[in-house]
Amino acid sequence: MKRKNILLTLWGLWFCLLIAMAFCVNSYIDRKRVRLRSELRENIGSLFEGQSSGSVFVTNDDGFFDEAFSGFPARHYKRIAIPSRPSKEGFKGIDSKMGKELAKYDEKIDDDWKQSYGDLASLYELNWGDEYPNDNDEGWNIIRIYYVGADDDIIQTNVIFPYKVGLKKTEWGNYYTVEQAVNEAFEFYTTDAKSGFSNRYQKGSNRRIWSKIYDCNNEYFSIVKNDKYGGWTAGIPIYRPKNMSYEKAQRLYPYENGWMHNGFYRVFIAATQTTHYMIEENETAVMADRKKLLIGWGISITILFMLLIIPLTIRERKANKIKTETLYQRLLRLCNPKNFIKEYDKDKIDKANKLYQRLLNMNSDDKDALMQMQSMAVSELGISLIDKEELDELKQKVNPKNFMQPYDAEKVSLANELYSILSDENIDYVKMMEVREKSKIL
Repeated sequence: MKRKNILLTLWGLWFCLLIAMAFCVNSYIDRKRVRLRSELRENIGSLFEGQSSGSVFVTNDDGFFDEAFSGFPARHYKRIAIPSRPSKEGFKGIDSKMGKELAKYDEKIDDDWKQSYGDLASLYELNWGDEYPNDNDEGWNIIRIYYVGADDDIIQTNVIFPYKVGLKKTEWGNYYTVEQAVNEAFEFYTTDAKSGFSNRYQKGSNRRIWSKIYDCNNEYFSIVKNDKYGGWTAGIPIYRPKNMSYEKAQRLYPYENGWMHNGFYRVFIAATQTTHYMIEENETAVMADRKKLLIGWGISITILFMLLIIPLTIRERKANKIKTETLYQRLLRLCNPKNFIKEYDKDKIDKANKLYQRLLNMNSDDKDALMQMQSMAVSELGISLIDKEELDELKQKVNPKNFMQPYDAEKVSLANELYSILSDENIDYVKMMEVREKSKIL
């Protein structure tokens, strides 16, 4: 294969390999993204084994629990009116299927009131008294953390806390205080098996779990707060400012989350709206990794091919330069004394020096003198003015078989004659140049 064709092939392979490399790098990065995302999700999921309360539905009893604070005195609270018992008068006279359903609903509301307020003598609302109340006045807060597993909602956290205390009617009087009820409620939720999550409560667990969660972050993905999450728990809000819609209060404020009680008090519990965390992709790191691989592999492939292409290009340019040389230029190149320095030959250096000097002082267009100098260079220096590569290319060009299909009798005849001349072992440079001129018509 000709050197020029080899160079074209190498350039083509280099370009194709760069395209293939870019495809492979992108494929590798995509697979790495999938793997690292899956590893992050699995590693975090393993931290939450045993988080379920056993219920079919996810509630605030699911997850792991820790105290945000506890043992603070519930000093700031105020007595409020016990909600009135719902009236049943509104459904009298309704004799229809809808009326029966409404009556059932009304009965349920009445039962809920009985369970929540029917046995209370007094009711107190916590965290009141200051214009800007202190959260610690609630006495305690329990942090809940729960693993969901979705990319945009992988972890949820919220806070469970007391917000009202009702002291019950007793036969001999009730000497319990609000503060005692709040403290005992904390003990119930964190130690009593009936609380629903005491077996998953551990002091300091929230900090330890989050430390392990952050340890699971990797070069592409990390856990961050999802401020754009649009969902909320549609519970009954414990607070609703004036002029605010009920739906907006549901989204913004804590909601009722049951109560605990004994024969002396009932502590009403609320839960804050859930804070959601998601898996965030570090696009800058992904792009940097992709760029690093593309540049690294691109440079490596380019260097490898340039180690082949550059030497071949230099040889090709040198060969093309030789092909365009005049006889005078070729004699100057081949008769230069420096050609005989490496393998030192005193006699040839002396002869080359004389020939080179004559060449420098002669007319480059003097054909007779050039022919004489050619003969002297061949005989005295033992050099050949015929470049083997140049001769081979010329022979390939004038080979008669090139003109057999389609058959051309005249060109076959001329090519045969020229090929015969070139095949002569004693051919000189002048004859080869004559063949080159005649080959131009082929």
